[in-house]
Amino acid sequence: MSTESTISRAAQTVVLSLVLFAVAFGAHEVMHLLVLYAVGGHGSIIVRPWRMGMIDASILSLHVQPDQPIGLARQLLVNFLGPVLAAIPLAVLLMYVRHPVARAAIGANIAILGFYAFIEAADLLIEQLGDFDLGILTTPEFNYAVPLLIILLAAFNVAWSPDGRARRDRVKAG
Repeated sequence: MSTESTISRAAQTVVLSLVLFAVAFGAHEVMHLLVLYAVGGHGSIIVRPWRMGMIDASILSLHVQPDQPIGLARQLLVNFLGPVLAAIPLAVLLMYVRHPVARAAIGANIAILGFYAFIEAADLLIEQLGDFDLGILTTPEFNYAVPLLIILLAAFNVAWSPDGRARRDRVKAG
């Protein structure tokens, strides 16, 4: 396989992953709101400034804001289930998609949503039960760098996977 097609497949994976990330991120916040209402809370989706941790700047962020505190157990459900529920349609889609670039992009976004489920629940538990704030978990740099790393790993995997090259070579020969 040529270097050009390897780079092309990696770039396609990154672009498709980023497009899916925007959709998955929005679905994740909508699912937070759905779970919030399901556990008896009320709130809304807002756009708010999110303070950077490493530089003196803010970025805009989509966030579900409860109208009032809902307690640890219900907030834990909201934090964990938002990303998990958003990942379910992607997991179902993954079962039917065979194209390696699309599979890598979908898989990366499922992993990203799993990451968000973990850190959102962990941050709440650490803050409430550990009585301290692990600030890195709530910085935009961490919340977007890890997903970017997952996307780059997916792109590398689909572009330079020995299984992918062997499969493409068989298709060309057949």
